Amino acid sequence: MRFALVVVLAMLTLMARAAPVTLEWDHLIPEDWNPEKEVNELAERINRTEDEDPEAMSIMDDIQALWNSAPLQQSLDDKDIRLTGFGVPLEGDADHVREFLLVPYFGACIHAPPPPRNQIILVRTSGKGVPLDAIMGALQVTGTLKVTPEETEYGQAGYSMKASDVKIISEPLY
Repeated sequence: MRFALVVVLAMLTLMARAAPVTLEWDHLIPEDWNPEKEVNELAERINRTEDEDPEAMSIMDDIQALWNSAPLQQSLDDKDIRLTGFGVPLEGDADHVREFLLVPYFGACIHAPPPPRNQIILVRTSGKGVPLDAIMGALQVTGTLKVTPEETEYGQAGYSMKASDVKIISEPLY
């Protein structure tokens, strides 16, 4: 009887671990982080400049510094999650992408500045990866989230994920 109880408890524990939690992008942002004051000050400064003004570049650097220091949601470390977003390809071959950034909106990381680091996930897939012609559409990614900031060519990712599943939700938006 005791053995059966231990087996049932072990199975329940594995089942609970296997069920990923579906998150929204806001869940990746700590509740106490509100950069509104700093963003408003930077917006006021940038509104007083022209595109070619060296001060504009300095302000963009300040925005990037703010985004690179955005706090991360430590409670999500090593959690199995599911999240829908858009892909920005990083590594792969002519047909498939095996490493990409998952971001909350189409076109993020293509323009400067990229989103805050708590809104960028570096995703690594196994096998063939995601078809190249589908990577920039909406994707639902499932896997284990790690709170591990990593620098990429398109911006700092605050999180990384080893994807166990990637579903194509919509065709690319370009």
